[in-house]
Amino acid sequence: RHGARIVLDAAQLVPHQAVDIAALDVDWVAFSGHKLYAPFGSGVLAGRPDWLRDAQPYLAGGGATRKVARRADGRLDVEWHTAIAARHEAGSPNVIGAYAIASACRALTEAGFDRLADRERQLLAQLRDGLAAVPEVRVLSLFGPDSARVGVLSFVVQGWNSSHFAAALSAEYGIGVRDGLFCAHPLVRTLLDSAPDEPGECGAPDAAPGERSLNAIRVSFGVGTPDEHIARFLAAVRALVREGARWNYVTENGRCVPARD
Repeated sequence: RHGARIVLDAAQLVPHQAVDIAALDVDWVAFSGHKLYAPFGSGVLAGRPDWLRDAQPYLAGGGATRKVARRADGRLDVEWHTAIAARHEAGSPNVIGAYAIASACRALTEAGFDRLADRERQLLAQLRDGLAAVPEVRVLSLFGPDSARVGVLSFVVQGWNSSHFAAALSAEYGIGVRDGLFCAHPLVRTLLDSAPDEPGECGAPDAAPGERSLNAIRVSFGVGTPDEHIARFLAAVRALVREGARWNYVTENGRCVPARD
């Protein structure tokens, strides 16, 4: 209606369910290869070919330029390739990265996205029920508890700095989670009711009881997650809330880490 171009950030979506660009009626979709079980360092931007063809090249260099000529005044005239791939992929293409992403997409498609999505919903129900049984845990949600979700969930724990809690999960229970503001600082600060200028890093590993956390914890799972991992995670959360951390932690370079004593 207003001529706006719609961009879908599908980085957290494509590993969990099929994405139909035409059905979603978006102009562009972008996602990271490593979120899709491909190696780091590659990603995808797919969109309308006419806009890609007319857009200024993302990088200048060999392959993107069709012709470079020097004018009499010493300045350069550059004629860009009209082929979309060449126009926006200067230099040597990341062939291995592109092939790896294609292989990951093929493997997920062959496994069946419907089956994978059903499995994730089962695991997510176990996770949400288990966290709901711990009164000190508050799950963060922008759209409410009944909204559709994939296998990613963020939460905070009363009386804990989230970086401290994440460090204890890792060091004492061998469970890796993400802590911080998740590349969505304004949104997470809003969900946490914190001010824009409040710190989002560890800061105080020995948070006082009832202290409001300034960051959050994110737990995620995917195609290789068994029920036992959900059970282990929930048991670790209950133990930390009930008994506290067994180790001492300090802040180094803005991160909570086990003390070396």
